[in-house]
Amino acid sequence: MSRFKVTITDLVAPGSHLVERELGESGLDIEVVYLDTRAPEEIIRGAGDADGLIVGDAPINRYVIEHLDRCRVISRYGIGVDRIDLQAAAERGIVVCNVPDYCIEEVSTHAVAFLLYLNRRVDTYHRHVRSGQWSPPPAGLPARLQEQVLGIVGLGNIGKAVVPKAQGLGLCVLAYDPYIAEDAAGTLGIELVGLEELLRRSDYVSLHCPLNEETYHLIGQAELGLMKRSAFLINLARGPIVDQRALCQALTSGTIAGAALDVLEQEPPPVSDPLLQLENVLITPHVASWSKQSLSQLRRETARNVVAVLKGETPRSVANGRELHLPYPKP
Repeated sequence: MSRFKVTITDLVAPGSHLVERELGESGLDIEVVYLDTRAPEEIIRGAGDADGLIVGDAPINRYVIEHLDRCRVISRYGIGVDRIDLQAAAERGIVVCNVPDYCIEEVSTHAVAFLLYLNRRVDTYHRHVRSGQWSPPPAGLPARLQEQVLGIVGLGNIGKAVVPKAQGLGLCVLAYDPYIAEDAAGTLGIELVGLEELLRRSDYVSLHCPLNEETYHLIGQAELGLMKRSAFLINLARGPIVDQRALCQALTSGTIAGAALDVLEQEPPPVSDPLLQLENVLITPHVASWSKQSLSQLRRETARNVVAVLKGETPRSVANGRELHLPYPKP
């Protein structure tokens, strides 16, 4: 029986035992090597002779891929594969896998939590009471949700999961997704519109699209200028979808009322990041996807993708099927 080597670059804990268990119960002879690094040179040294690579946030660019001499599969802990060069992997016959149904419940719930937090001005009231005040602060009254509009950018699995939760709160829901048919949006009971119209009409804009060449800085100065001065921006997708400098200016100048972000252009942010100094922005440390159940699922499915490829089987989800010209299922 052949002996395989699988290297794990980062995001080892919590739950690394689930990865080892899936690999160990595969019936294959697999050596598991942990690197706990995102540095390209260290990944090359530790994975140059690996048959499989499991990655989290480590950038697997063309340079790294060209030094993976035996690799047959790169499996990512997560949905997005923007940190992996899909074309370079395909050129070397490497299958790139992901877990497209990971954290749908968690991220969609986090989006609604952000929305409620912003609407009910929980932070403002909390700081007011902590300062020794009890009467309502002079911040103006919140608007009733049933009279407001949520605009969702990106109707993938997570964007779709936000829809019924928002509708349950009485919100009118708009969506922008150039790859979704209008009748598909209609089955959700929402209106499909262009991006400009969505920005103009929405009281809350929630981003759930992937990061790629089309969506890099999709929301910049011009787009923020289209939004209502009373509107809020929510980003739980990828930081670079928003031009962070433009967002900071919009928040400072009052172009929009506020923002809630689980992702930033630079993670972790430097302590000098001006966003950290603003009171009208809420930031969580890229944890919207986290729950005990989601992380367990993530470890298991990531490992199963590797096992499938090493066994010569079709993995559950292939992110570079188009580049490989193979009839693999796509996320």
